Parts: sequence; C-alpha cells; structure tokens
Amino acid sequence: MADEISVKGLSELKRTLEALPARIGEKVVRAGLRAAGQVMRKDAQSRVPILKSPSKYRKPGTVKRAIVIKRSRKDKFGVYIGIKLLKAKQIKAFKGGKVNKAAAQNPDDPFYWLFLEFGTAKLTKTPFLRPAFEAKKFEALRKFEEYCKQRVVKEAEKLAQEMGSKAA
Repeated sequence: MADEISVKGLSELKRTLEALPARIGEKVVRAGLRAAGQVMRKDAQSRVPILKSPSKYRKPGTVKRAIVIKRSRKDKFGVYIGIKLLKAKQIKAFKGGKVNKAAAQNPDDPFYWLFLEFGTAKLTKTPFLRPAFEAKKFEALRKFEEYCKQRVVKEAEKLAQEMGSKAA
C-alpha cells in the first residue's frame, strides 16, 4: 500500500505567488526606497549651512526645510532627494502683480540651494547633497533591504488571506 500525500490550498498559494510581484513593486519597493532616502535626507539636512540670523530676504533653515524625497515621474519605482522649490502660484502671490519685484527677494524661496551646493564666483561651495549620498549610501542600502524583507512577508500574508477569503 502506497502512502498518499494530500496538500490542500496549493492552488490558492499559486494564485498568491502570481499576484505578489505587482503588489511588491507598487507598495514595497517604492516604500523601501523612500525609507532609504530618509537616511540620506536626514544627513543632508544636518549638513546644509544655516543662516545665523534672518535677513530681509532670507530665513534661517529655508533650504533645510525644503529637502524632500520625491517620486520620479519618469521611473515607475524611482524616488530621489531634491529641493522643493516654490510653485509659480507662490511666486506670483509674493510678487503681488508687480512686474519688477524680484522673486529672489522672497525669504521662503530656497532657489539659492544651487549656490550653496556648487558655489559661485563670490561664494565658496558648501556641498550637502553629494556628501550625504557618499556618507550614507551603504546605510541606505541596508535600510532598503531590511525594510523590504519585513514588508514582503507582510504583503504575502495579506495577499494569502485575501485570496483565501475569496476562495471561501
């Protein structure tokens, strides 16, 4: 007499595994990249030079507050760390319809981050984005890996439960 092995739920498992890649891509990978980006963002914020005292056209910490993690428009899963500039509406509101009023006089506009990062003929460069990347790239990679390991298991479990409830 031959032993028989009966496995229940194999078809549900197969459906779960087939549905998992899309879910991983959309939720886990992008969120993992954002978590890794936070490591670099915090380091960049600690490196950016801050104005010692406010002036007529600048507020201390404007560039620091403007460092953000954004989703790429070109790459489905891409994220990047950048400086959030003022929107055209905000610039227009600051100018108040005055054509000759310079937008550079807006103390909330972090446009000058380029001058800090790359320098000018009169201003010595004080890079903060590139050094943050160089210093934290391996830590960010570990954070991404750690985050994805945890979330893949959770997403697989959620998906298995959803597939199980649909089959029932």
